Amino acid sequence: MMSVPPQGIFYDSKGSQVILGKKIGSGGEGDVFDVVSSHHTLVAKIYHKLLDAQKQDKLRLMVQDCNEDLKTISAWPVDLLYMGHTGTVCGFLMQKISDCEPIHKVYGPSHRKQSFPNADWRFLVRTAKNLSAVFNVIHRYGYIVGDVNEGNILVTRKACVQFIDCDSFQVTKKDKTYYCEVGVAQFTPPEIQSSDNFKMKRTQNHDNFGLAILIFHLLFMGRHPFSGVYQGAQDMTLEKAIAQYRFAFGKNAHLKSIVPPPDSVDLSIVPAELRGLFEQAFTETGSEPDGRPSANDWWNALDFLEKRIRCCNNESVHTYYSGLSSCPWCRLEDASGILLFLSSDTISKIDLAAEWNKVLAIKPPGPIPAISPKMYRFPPTPLPDNLKKALAFSKIRKITAISLVVASLLLVLETIDRDYWILVVAIVLAGALFFSPGKETAERKQRKLRFENARYTWGLWHKKWQKDAGDEAFTAQLKHLITVKKQYETIESEYKRALTTLQHSAQERQLKKYLERCFIDKESFTSVTTQRKATMRSFGMETALEITRQKLMGIPGLSKPERDELIAWRKQLEQKFRIDPSKETDDSDIQELVHAFQPRIRPVERDLQAGRENLHQIQQTIINNRIRFQHAVEKSAKSLAQAQSDIRVFSW
Repeated sequence: MMSVPPQGIFYDSKGSQVILGKKIGSGGEGDVFDVVSSHHTLVAKIYHKLLDAQKQDKLRLMVQDCNEDLKTISAWPVDLLYMGHTGTVCGFLMQKISDCEPIHKVYGPSHRKQSFPNADWRFLVRTAKNLSAVFNVIHRYGYIVGDVNEGNILVTRKACVQFIDCDSFQVTKKDKTYYCEVGVAQFTPPEIQSSDNFKMKRTQNHDNFGLAILIFHLLFMGRHPFSGVYQGAQDMTLEKAIAQYRFAFGKNAHLKSIVPPPDSVDLSIVPAELRGLFEQAFTETGSEPDGRPSANDWWNALDFLEKRIRCCNNESVHTYYSGLSSCPWCRLEDASGILLFLSSDTISKIDLAAEWNKVLAIKPPGPIPAISPKMYRFPPTPLPDNLKKALAFSKIRKITAISLVVASLLLVLETIDRDYWILVVAIVLAGALFFSPGKETAERKQRKLRFENARYTWGLWHKKWQKDAGDEAFTAQLKHLITVKKQYETIESEYKRALTTLQHSAQERQLKKYLERCFIDKESFTSVTTQRKATMRSFGMETALEITRQKLMGIPGLSKPERDELIAWRKQLEQKFRIDPSKETDDSDIQELVHAFQPRIRPVERDLQAGRENLHQIQQTIINNRIRFQHAVEKSAKSLAQAQSDIRVFSW
């Protein structure tokens, strides 16, 4: 509803009357109105109360210093507004900034999906880089932001950054300082965190702390660098963590008894130079004069990063630092189940039928060719004539020895006195005849040694032939691919069923969308402060949809009354909600479904494609091994067959 402009006649510094249009914004100090006569290029800020002399002088100085650089990056005061002809400053004119959103709608995943649906991580890096450039301009002209916070920085669809509420800046002219008297705790550096009021002289180093916080928010999905899981006994609020330099993502965080919150990425996702700048900004050394990285330092490091961003192979909307071996957003989305970036991709990027035809085109190598010593028949290697005679004589001696023992035994059994000494003598003589080595003994030993060596060598080659030339590995890999194919088909079927049931879940989906549009920071609570809302955002809680008692219990410093009020607020919203029966399934519904199934089916796709390549490699390896080893295996089998035949000539 259009607001009524304030009563009174307003004039600019040239004495021209300024006619106000509708109210387009409101703040603690004043309201912002369209200016009817400016062709929509200017807006006016009118203060609620009369300004003291200091504030009027400050605005005059800012108008005098106005230039194109400052107007480009901010809603800078371009002219003063006076009430009537009294000469009392009651407001100022500034460039109208449109088609922008507060910066937290860029780095908060839930907000971003609504306000910047096409933004990827590259967009966040570009926003951080442009933010650094804006701070650099402000500092170059001698101004201090002072009240660095997420509410006075706007971002366009092209990642351009602009400041609003510039009249709160700290201004210093001719040794006189006009202080910034406001501030937000979660962006306030540790050295002034415990101050009773913000009316003090700020420095660029103080601004640089807030700048570092905002850059961290942008690069790390809205996480606050000091919002972590404290492992100590007492309660650790965000303000206390900042004052005690408890940088949850720092390399020495364990020494401060704090770790990053669950479902967050660490500093390794950015280059080493950026990691060093964050350590410098958030540790004790940063509180020293000029101890923190300047806006220019951040710009250079972010420019380096922006030029080294690559696209994820598995998800086109994921972009990340090329120095990483894999996409951090894929890992985070899989681990947390949280969709960080929107994409219009389908759940699958392959044609399963075509992919499976490629698998079937890989012909099995077939059973391993049979090779065995039993397949070969070789005559024994002939013995020399003298060894033949010696072998024949040895056989005669052994037959004689056996006959002697048998005859002696029969003789002893037939006699009445049982003269066993005869049997003993016979056995001794038989043993001498039986075991006396003949001339063929050396040849027997040589042939036995050749047999043992041939049998051992064949055992090695047979094992290698079965392992490297057999088709077991191919069969096992093919079975695995069949299992993967079934997994893919199962997920695809579930997705198709989910598509058909979308219309049956209209109430649940509409309620979810309704709760997603109910932002915590827009609601006024009795017990939940602005600082507490910022802490909740840092833990990924931005809307009523994310409010559950379990999640609230995980936020440090949140009292029971605060939790109860938040739970009650969500219940009230659910009770007020009414389904719209005329609303059909829209693209966003399907997109949500796509992103619910993508993390499940994409790994299966990768497994199927990599498995197909592996199957082909196994096939080629088996074929090559058969060609490489067949001759050697056959040779070993033949050698054993010959050695077996050679040793048989000495058998009885």
